[in-house]
Amino acid sequence: MSTSTLEDEIREFVLTTVIDEMNILMSRDGITDESPVTVSGLELDSLSLIELTLRLETRFGVEIPDTDIEPLASLTLGGLVAEVVRRGAKA
Repeated sequence: MSTSTLEDEIREFVLTTVIDEMNILMSRDGITDESPVTVSGLELDSLSLIELTLRLETRFGVEIPDTDIEPLASLTLGGLVAEVVRRGAKA
């Protein structure tokens, strides 16, 4: 699987999880790779970010230690996707 396809899969997983399963966002309108993970973007608070991180670990076979979760809050959606890929995500 090419990196861009894997990135697309991770991005779609994040958006589907945040909208359909966690009911945080109502729609993906206006959400881009430049959207922050927190306020004025995906709107994840610290507990929601932890839940999303656990789901990403399970789905893509990556490890994100607890000490690395807080810095994820400063990323954009695109940055989060890139970080999951960097950690060795598998489709």
